[in-house]
Amino acid sequence: RIFKLMETPPLLPRVEQTIFDGQPAWIKRPEETRSSRFVILHKILQHIMPQVLHPTGALGGMGAIRQEAKRLEIFGAASLPVPKVLALTEGSVVLSDTGKQLRGVLLGMTDAQLKFLILERAIRGLVAVHAAGLSHGRPFLKDMTVDADDTLHFLDLEEDPTARMSLEDAQARDVWLLLSSCTEFCEEPFKDLNHLLNIYISEYRISILVNLSALGKALRPYRRIISMLRVKDVSKDVTGAYWSVRVLEDL
Repeated sequence: RIFKLMETPPLLPRVEQTIFDGQPAWIKRPEETRSSRFVILHKILQHIMPQVLHPTGALGGMGAIRQEAKRLEIFGAASLPVPKVLALTEGSVVLSDTGKQLRGVLLGMTDAQLKFLILERAIRGLVAVHAAGLSHGRPFLKDMTVDADDTLHFLDLEEDPTARMSLEDAQARDVWLLLSSCTEFCEEPFKDLNHLLNIYISEYRISILVNLSALGKALRPYRRIISMLRVKDVSKDVTGAYWSVRVLEDL
């Protein structure tokens, strides 16, 4: 098993289910280190986009895996539901299994009301993360799981947006990304996303309304371009981006 944990791509897949010390687990191996061209693009975008929109993607390699392991331990110490780090080797991290992917669960459901209750739980989960003085970085529904005890867990903490922006801006960015991800399961996107945003605003005691409003203004030109080109329904990602920005614009 030790050799299997240390083996790296292309010999083995990046993420692989396994059994570790008798319990279900996942081996996560690093992406290849990003090219210098990718790094240069990051730097260019930092000069032409508002800080809150700066790329926060991890640059790959074991550095990203070690950063994720460290962030998972920080989240766990704050009693937030995340996978446990079972082992960290030179070539991978082993994480405890935390159930089924939340987006996959939602896609398999037919009860629209029950789906929306789960979206409410997801937004409240994000409130808990922010109340602990943290930000996620990529809180999409596909990066959450639900276990047999019906607990929602957060995954994929490789990105740390606070390395590039303030905590408040990073948290506002989290809200936008989660709302965008939730749009796929909203029957009335504008109304439903407003409801989810109001839950966040009412339950998070530290106001980031200024940051959320600024983010909406920064993204407005992109939303208008989507509207002018009449492509807001071309994919779930574009639809989510359109409606989540539209909601933030009204703050």
